[in-house]
Amino acid sequence: MYKRQALDLMRLATSGSGDDVLPRTRAMLCTIEAWAQAAMGKGQAMRRTLGKAEDLFVSDKADVPPPDWMQTFKEEDLYGMQALAYRTLAEFEPGASAHAQHYAEKALALRVDGRQRSKIFDYLSMASACFIADDPEQADRYARLALVSMGSNSSHRTWDRLREMYRLTAEYAGYPRIQELREEIKLALPKTKGRGGDSARA
Repeated sequence: MYKRQALDLMRLATSGSGDDVLPRTRAMLCTIEAWAQAAMGKGQAMRRTLGKAEDLFVSDKADVPPPDWMQTFKEEDLYGMQALAYRTLAEFEPGASAHAQHYAEKALALRVDGRQRSKIFDYLSMASACFIADDPEQADRYARLALVSMGSNSSHRTWDRLREMYRLTAEYAGYPRIQELREEIKLALPKTKGRGGDSARA
C-alpha cells in the first residue's frame, strides 16, 4: 500500500512542480517515482521515468543555485537511484539485476565526497543485485563493505535496506561464508521491539 501512496505522491509532486522548478530537482523526483514503479513490478513505466530523469538531469545548466535540500543530488546520486530502482525491479524481473550492478558501479566510482551513507546504499544495492543474479561471492563482498561502513552512518533507511538484503541471503544459507554473513547482519541490526521474531527479518 505504501508503495502506491509513494507513487501517487511523486506523481503529484512532479506534475505540480511546474517549469520554474530546476530540471535537477524534477530529475530527483522522477527517480523516486521510478523506484515506486519498480516496487510494484512496473518495469516499462520505471524505465520511461528513469529516461525522463536522465534527460532532465542532463538539461540542467547549473546556472541557478539549487535549493539547500538539493545540494547533494549529483551524478552519482542519479546513478545510485537508478541502481536502487533496477535492484527493486529485479525482484520481479531477475534480468534487471545486471542493470542494477552497472549503475551501482558507476555511482561508487564517483563517490569521492565523503558521503558515506550514500556509499552504503550503493553497496547494499550491489549486494542485493548480485544475490538476485546468483552471484553470492560478489554479493558477500559488497555486503561486507556495507557492514564495515555502518555505525554512526546508519539510519532507518540503512537498516531497512540491510533487512531487504538479508532476506535475499536465505537462499544461500547453506554456504558457510553466507551463513557467517547472516550471523554478522543479525548482530549488526538494531534489536526490534515487540513479541519475538528475528530482528533481521524483512
